[in-house]
Amino acid sequence: MERIALKLGYLGTHYHGFQIQPPSVGPTIESELFRALEKLNIIEDRVASNYSAAGRTDKGVHALSQVVSFDTANPNVTPRMINSMLPDDIWAFALAKPYSDFNARKDAISREYRYFLPLQPDVGLNITRMREASELLIGTHDFSNFAQPPGHHEHEAEYYSPIREIKRVELATERSNSFVVIDIEANGFLRKMVRKIISTLKLVGGGTKNRQWVEGLVELRVTEHVEPAPAFGLILKKVSYRNVEFVEDEYAKRRIAARLNKELVFHATMAEVLDDTVSAYVQL
Repeated sequence: MERIALKLGYLGTHYHGFQIQPPSVGPTIESELFRALEKLNIIEDRVASNYSAAGRTDKGVHALSQVVSFDTANPNVTPRMINSMLPDDIWAFALAKPYSDFNARKDAISREYRYFLPLQPDVGLNITRMREASELLIGTHDFSNFAQPPGHHEHEAEYYSPIREIKRVELATERSNSFVVIDIEANGFLRKMVRKIISTLKLVGGGTKNRQWVEGLVELRVTEHVEPAPAFGLILKKVSYRNVEFVEDEYAKRRIAARLNKELVFHATMAEVLDDTVSAYVQL
């Protein structure tokens, strides 16, 4: 048996999150991945392969670089082989052969997310205030106020401790000033934590809340429900490890880029169609 780590990317729009769910719920990224790995005789099943994943992105969230690991007796595993059995909106692009007890979740030292927050003409956002509020999040804190409460069975799980360390939060306006791009890096994230942080910063930027309110949330002096920002703007950008060297499959990357470029052309065209349609109805 050999230990394998894979880097995956995906568009989460049509999936009910990353983690495998009962068939009645609908397709997930993991269910499609397991189907491909089993068809290719790479793994027999999840348990026997000692499978692990770096994170469990929510429904509608995307990934540039998710990481999974498993044991296999197949000596010829390549990203392009796996891609031949995956749908077009899920892909593998890099592979590593780490140490035998490597665990994609437990051995991750940091995770990075990026969020595209659209700027609306009728809703101004003060980026300076948002940056000042984001500084309060950096460091090790109890982020209970920024997470969906865990289910009953999750309270005992090690990775559901509310203590996390945020290493950095960066905000920038990009894409012709149409978006605020927010990058967040931490040693780990709670459920919906990134999206709740985004909503928190947006409330501050819009003037509804202030820096002192965020300080109260961080210090647990304030308890308030914050709705998570929409999932479609969130990307799992990177998962980092020590002493694990991934080799990227250049052929697979070229095929993926060509496929995604077609998606980009389609959605860019649809954006113009929708903009033109909205403008027409506003003028009527």
